[in-house]
Amino acid sequence: MPRRREIRSHSVWQSALGVVVLGCSFWGCSFQTHEGGTGSTAGGTGAHVWDASPGPDRVYTNSDGNNFGGDACASNSFAANNLPPDLLIVLDRSGSMDEDSTGASCQGGCGANSKWTQMTTAINQVVSSTQAKVRWGLKLFASTGGSGACTVNGNAEVPVGPMNASAIAAAIASTMPGSSTPTRAAETQAATYLTGVTEPNPKYILLATDGLPNCKAGGGASDKDDTAAIAAVATVAGMGIPTFVIGIATNGTADGTLNMMAVNGGHPRAATPAYYPVATTSDLTAALMEIQSMVALPCQFQLGGVPSNLAGVSVLVGGQVVPMSDWTYGPGNRSIVFPDSGSLCASLKSGAAKDVKINLPCGQTIIP
Repeated sequence: MPRRREIRSHSVWQSALGVVVLGCSFWGCSFQTHEGGTGSTAGGTGAHVWDASPGPDRVYTNSDGNNFGGDACASNSFAANNLPPDLLIVLDRSGSMDEDSTGASCQGGCGANSKWTQMTTAINQVVSSTQAKVRWGLKLFASTGGSGACTVNGNAEVPVGPMNASAIAAAIASTMPGSSTPTRAAETQAATYLTGVTEPNPKYILLATDGLPNCKAGGGASDKDDTAAIAAVATVAGMGIPTFVIGIATNGTADGTLNMMAVNGGHPRAATPAYYPVATTSDLTAALMEIQSMVALPCQFQLGGVPSNLAGVSVLVGGQVVPMSDWTYGPGNRSIVFPDSGSLCASLKSGAAKDVKINLPCGQTIIP
């Protein structure tokens, strides 16, 4: 049979993970192969899938994981690899960051004892030691080079990417604290930036601040903006970008606001306070290492969006269906996660288990 053009393409997604999600619609099914041959028929209660030059590397299965035959949806299996997360540090550079951990000012600045120096030292240490497994980035607020104490742009001082330790250290060294605390704008603009990063890596914000948000919209630099900042974190989490919240030597003055932001961000601590409280370099180092270990999951596989029917997704590893009790959805329902402590994750890391596949029933899609 000669090769024919695909009548209706459907949701096929493939990344460096090797995970493919594919479904079919009322109008027919479609598939994509290593060699690019695709085909489908439209209409009716079933769909015929063919290829004029089948290759030995193709595995066609229907929605229940069996070998393809007759009228059914087809999909491919590919070996799976993990994607490192994009973790954007959104760091407060307000004037109070030049105080010491007790909130006291020092004549001529607090130098090595300042919150700024303590925090940035920890950031540089952790980024350097984990840059091979986390795509770190840095955004400062207010933005450097801005026209005012409340100005936050939609860029990052250091875009998220691999092996960014030197770039982040250089960006930190080139600036000093001195702005207000435009937390709402920082959170919103960080999300704007991350949504523009086209790589399919999972995305997170790490918000580190030492005080209550100000720079209220339509107000002045000192006008409190805590309610809007809390709401902004919730909005960003709803976009599929969770936020971890670190409170830097706050002395309890911003507990309520930081707690609410931590809860709304989707990753509160299982303790009181809900945010990560830090006051020294070692405190922040420990918090950053804990956070990066949570997001740099060796057994997390991205879906490229959110399944239209969460209950209809089936997961196969090595051709075997994995019970839903052995996996969970990641943040925003945009990924599949195998618990790091589980035997299946250990098998995936060792290479004993391969070929992770996500199957969707006919008529279901992935929503970007």
